[in-house]
Amino acid sequence: MKYFIDFEFIEGFHKPLFGKKRHFIDLVSVGVVSGDGKREYYAISTDFNPKDADAWVKNNVLSKLPPRRVSYNDSSPRQREETLLWKSNKQIAQELLGFFGCEREDGNWYAPEGIEIYGYYADYDWVLLCSLFGRMIDLPKNFPMYCRDLKQILDEKATLKIMEVEMKYEGETRFETSLRQIKNNTQYPKQKDEHNAIADARWNHELYKFLQTL
Repeated sequence: MKYFIDFEFIEGFHKPLFGKKRHFIDLVSVGVVSGDGKREYYAISTDFNPKDADAWVKNNVLSKLPPRRVSYNDSSPRQREETLLWKSNKQIAQELLGFFGCEREDGNWYAPEGIEIYGYYADYDWVLLCSLFGRMIDLPKNFPMYCRDLKQILDEKATLKIMEVEMKYEGETRFETSLRQIKNNTQYPKQKDEHNAIADARWNHELYKFLQTL
């Protein structure tokens, strides 16, 4: 089964009272879409500190999150339901185990055979996913040890297009021309609500299906 992921996060450096600055990356939200398009998972972490976010993250990520708490009397059923999306990283990890179909046996978690994980510019997404379960070696047994990056697949498709036909456009490399032509295809999926984890995970799924047609 294929799964398409997107993680939103806060990244930066903490300076302890003594010692060197240390890099951190904290989960904000996670979206996962199953390859058959029938199941989705979306959650927002309660474990990040919004004060650590820079202006870009505040404007493009945090501003799109629903309120963590609302007044029962002054809120709609939908708003009250959205507050349930806020969960601890520990709860998110447990729910993702179920979403991926993992089962516990002899004190260890086992994933079904054949899981493939896809993301777009997925380096940090993959780190965040693995870190939910601890160290990388703490991933469920049979779980993939790497993520397939849709941006790399897209670039490979563009490179193959170069080999098919010679293209020359002033001011562009052949690769840029090929990539632009792919993205200008009327079937190329358009992003909606970018930097919303579940919306981006859905787009990753659509991009994968489009790339298979090239």
